[in-house]
Amino acid sequence: MCPSYTDYSAVPHGPYSSGAQKIPSMRPPLVCRTFNNPTIESAIRDISSSIKDPDWQQLFSNIFPNTLDTTVAWHNSSAPFTFLVTGDITAQWIRDSSNQVLPYLPYTATDSALSMLVLGLINMQAEELDAYPFGNAFQPPTRSGLKPTQNGIGVNLNVFPKFDNKAVFEAKFEIDSFASFFQVSSSYWRATRDARFIYNEAWESAVSKILDIIVLLQQPTYNGRVLNKPVVGYTRLTSEAKETQFGSGLGNPVKYTGMVRTLFRPSDDATILPFLVPANAFLCVELEHLSNMLKILRVFPDIRDKAMKLASQI
Repeated sequence: MCPSYTDYSAVPHGPYSSGAQKIPSMRPPLVCRTFNNPTIESAIRDISSSIKDPDWQQLFSNIFPNTLDTTVAWHNSSAPFTFLVTGDITAQWIRDSSNQVLPYLPYTATDSALSMLVLGLINMQAEELDAYPFGNAFQPPTRSGLKPTQNGIGVNLNVFPKFDNKAVFEAKFEIDSFASFFQVSSSYWRATRDARFIYNEAWESAVSKILDIIVLLQQPTYNGRVLNKPVVGYTRLTSEAKETQFGSGLGNPVKYTGMVRTLFRPSDDATILPFLVPANAFLCVELEHLSNMLKILRVFPDIRDKAMKLASQI
């Protein structure tokens, strides 16, 4: 029986590198890896052979395949759908899961199993964000057979819009989740020219909802006559300021700048200044990539134009 990677990684394993640091070999046994891929194994051998320092060579061999070795909690290759866990929690963060597969994109054009893994992730994210666009981390789908994880800090919350903890693991709204979803979608398409995901009804719906939310979050707190209607809010009974938001959960007040408000940073810590510049820059770039992809594919002209307009405003 395979131990959890949390337990396995707590103990150094051999063989150790021959360098001064004696780096252990921390990949789980072959039978315990969550996704085995010959293309990536070949890439590890090829790249490792070009690294002269044995310690760095061992580090690369440990790190590069880690997503495949330890985080593919569920993958349906026929649909396809993929659920990637982040760390030791059986939950999928939009931002993290996107970044977990980006290093493998150069190999997806020639490896169908790998491309289905990434395509499945895009489909899974689309389904999650279509159901609840304000979530940053999601529970495994019921059909996966995986049990939902109880969120230890998901108590004493007042979140708007309401969410179902059986489907959403955490509802800390972060605009980098939007950008990451766009990034993995357009990056996968550029690597493979496989556009099947855009014809997934959930993908189009999720993108449309996200763009509508972005427009609302550009608006000022006060429009000159009255307070604008709240879009998203998060408060929690806590002694840590980073775990809740100002202004009854709505964040500090803002004027219109073209940028987009966010309640939380990529660290999952609350923002003080709602216009988080790095996240807005990321979102701007990925809106442009989204628009350019749809332009080349000649689909969804309304979404294409709206995405480019928002990018220019940000």
